[in-house]
This record gives sequence, C-alpha cells and structure tokens, in this order.
Amino acid sequence: MDLIARAYDVVFFERADPRVKDWLLMQSPVPLAVIIVSYLALIKLILPAYMRDRKPYDLRSIIKWYNVLQIVANAVVTWGIMTSGWTTTYHFGCLLPDYSTNPEAMRMLRFMWWTIIIKLMELSETVFFILRKKDRQASFLHIYHHVTTLMIVWCGTKYVGGGMTSFPPMLNNGVHVIMYSYYLLSSEGTPKVKAFLAKYKMWITVIQMIQFNVMLIHGGQVYLPSCPAPIGITPLYFSTVIFVYYMFYDFFKQNYVNKKRKASMNGVHSGNGIKKVD
Repeated sequence: MDLIARAYDVVFFERADPRVKDWLLMQSPVPLAVIIVSYLALIKLILPAYMRDRKPYDLRSIIKWYNVLQIVANAVVTWGIMTSGWTTTYHFGCLLPDYSTNPEAMRMLRFMWWTIIIKLMELSETVFFILRKKDRQASFLHIYHHVTTLMIVWCGTKYVGGGMTSFPPMLNNGVHVIMYSYYLLSSEGTPKVKAFLAKYKMWITVIQMIQFNVMLIHGGQVYLPSCPAPIGITPLYFSTVIFVYYMFYDFFKQNYVNKKRKASMNGVHSGNGIKKVD
C-alpha cells in the first residue's frame, strides 16, 4: 500500500505542473474520475431507464443555444491559445512548455484549462441524444471520443500546459467552431441553406479525419532523437487518436462510401428493369 500511495503522489502531485495545483478540477484525478463515472452511469443506466416508456423530448431551442454557446466558446479559446504563443514566439517544431509564471505562459495555461470546461460541456450532447431517443447517435464512437478527449486535455493541462501540447486543443477547438456552425445552420437555417449544407455533410467527417492526421504528424516529433520533450502521456494520446481516427474512417466508409456505392448500384439495376430495394 505504501508503494501505491507513493506512486500516486509522484504521478499526480510531484510530476504535475505546480501552477495548477489549486485550480478547480486539477488538485487530483478524483473530481475528473467522479465526473466520468457519473456520466457513464447517467447515459447507460439512469436515462435509458427513465426514457423507456416516455416520448422523446423536443429540445430544439436548448440545442440551438447550446450550439451558439459552443461556437463562441471554441472560437474564444482557439483565439486565446493561438495568441498566447502561436502568433508570437511558438513554432511548429519540437517545442517545450514554458513552466514560468510569465503573463503569456500563464495565459496559455488558463486557455488550456478552459478547454477542459468545453470538453465537460460536450458531455451534455449524449444526454440530448438519449432524451430525444436518438440512441444511435449515442454510439460507442461518440462516448469513447468524448471521454478520452476530456482525459487527454486534463492530463495535458496538469502536466504540460503549453508548448507543442497546446497545438492539438487549438486545432480541435478550431474544427469545432466549423462543426457547431454547421449544426446550427443545418437546423436553424433557411430551406435553401439546409439543402446546400446537406450536400457537404460528409466534409465535416473529412475535416475531422484530416485534423487527426495533422495531430499525429505534429505530435510524432516527440519521438525524434533531437526532441527533448518527455514522452509522458504521448502513448495514451497516440493510441487514442489512432483508434478514434479508425472509428471515424469506418463511420465515413459505412455512411458515405458504401451508401453511395449501393445507391449507384441500385440506380444501375433500376435502369435495367430490376426493382430498386430501399
């Protein structure tokens, strides 16, 4: 037990960034663990049981303002991370975090922390799906992606709040501005806007997959002999990004490539007098 307690102290306190030791959710892993366990219990046990004999809720107004909030929050945090180093002294090579209390370094750290809050907000999306009885959207990919992203951003802020570690949340938050703007316009836009966006729905998934590739290429620098950055949580980060990328690719293939191929084949069959099966 003493060995376990010692390892716990080393991992979560001695090796952590002392600048965040008193920040909300950062003192220990316990608050995050409680949130994740509560989230999983809510979406897997409590809400499904509650909704079993109920009609789906109409949450259009709530979801509209949620999308607006996410657009604004992600835009602000993207801009904050970008202007706390990436538009001043940062470069896209191997870059260590600045652990000082200089204003710019602290500003970067604060926006990294706000990314955690954004990722916590995203957990509510699963609740929306279940309350609307859109259970298919509350998929394993959706849940795994939200939980692991939250964990990685938390680890990044607790241990390496700056440097090249700030690139993935900056990129991800920027992509989310596009994504939530699409969601808002596709649900609240005019019929002409909705019809236009429907043609490019697949590109939201494509943009996300491109994002993962850029993250892997950029993050891969930590394995170069010339890069003194500690490996730290990199194995968790890489395995998660690769796995999520694979699931996004599988989703893309099933929902766009295969459906398009099937539709094309059905069209040919219909042209030859064979009845199309829907």
